[in-house]
Amino acid sequence: MKLSAQKKFELALHDVPMCAVCNKPVERMESMYDINHYQKGFRVYCHGQTEDAFLSDMDIWNADSIRMGQAFVDKLPQPQLEVN
Repeated sequence: MKLSAQKKFELALHDVPMCAVCNKPVERMESMYDINHYQKGFRVYCHGQTEDAFLSDMDIWNADSIRMGQAFVDKLPQPQLEVN
């Protein structure tokens, strides 16, 4: 199922991160506030894998706006450099 630009925009408005691997909304997202480290943690699940991200209170306080981005970007194939 290919998502239209409009559908992706609607998902972003509702704070649903997109998976960079399968280009669909992640299957599940959890969030929790960590009072010991003064940060909000986010965990996303998709295609049998998990990824964690954290925002400190200072990041949240200093930001003009915060939106969900793409998850699992580091799982995409990376271009390889050729050495001559």
